[in-house]
Amino acid sequence: MALVSSRQRVLCRADAGAAQPMTLVNLISALAKASSAWEKYDKDRNGTLSLKECEDIFNSEEICEAVEMVTNMHCKHYTAADLEPYFKRADGDRSGTLSRSEFLALYLAVATERVKKNPLLLAEALLGFIDKDKNGVLEGSEVKALLTILGFAPVLLMPIPGFVKIEYKAILRSLGASLEGRK
Repeated sequence: MALVSSRQRVLCRADAGAAQPMTLVNLISALAKASSAWEKYDKDRNGTLSLKECEDIFNSEEICEAVEMVTNMHCKHYTAADLEPYFKRADGDRSGTLSRSEFLALYLAVATERVKKNPLLLAEALLGFIDKDKNGVLEGSEVKALLTILGFAPVLLMPIPGFVKIEYKAILRSLGASLEGRK
């Protein structure tokens, strides 16, 4: 029984090529790269980031890789204008620059706002944690894990055939397009 059309299936599979499975080693590596990005983008080496430096680090490969690994959400490009209102709120000491902890507040505020604007991102991120190979499809044991998390514990006693697949990225993309069409 197909849950999505063949056109959606192709779209879903096209996204899967570059994703790495979330292993402890990959996670630690991505977080280490993101942490080391601070020194790279703190161009004046003063231990804080200006708005321009925040824009650069937000759009960096290091942060994008960590975001995708940790949250299973694709990176979004941000301009200084996009970040400025969040930057001002995160700048607790009103210095015009952000310390590491202030930058974390900025990042969390931006990520939270992104999920508020599109709750399907949260669904995709959560399903991505179950999707071991990050291919956008829940298969066999991954479907079993989802059903268990949703409270269907008896499923643990049942085999889930490998041909049972839920192409969640394509489904969420289709739902998102439908929701945007209604606005």
